[in-house]
Amino acid sequence: MISPEKAIEIVKDYLDRNKIDYIRISEKVNTEKTRIPYGTMKGKEIAIHTVAYYYEGYYGDTPIFITLNAEDGALLFGASSSGFLGLT
Repeated sequence: MISPEKAIEIVKDYLDRNKIDYIRISEKVNTEKTRIPYGTMKGKEIAIHTVAYYYEGYYGDTPIFITLNAEDGALLFGASSSGFLGLT
């Protein structure tokens, strides 16, 4: 299982690699075992880490949540107020 600190590093690397602008990344990582609602692992129950990053929105900072597989650090999906996001 990867550490929460490693999950934050993976998300930072993803954002930088894809040139996604952000204001900050939350240092708090939510870890839980849950059924995956979206993407290639949809329906499977696994341990996950969820990391939030924020970008400047019209009404203030807007969060995007990135969910990773806690076992191997693979990016699973993103979630925003608009719905689920596929990650490349």
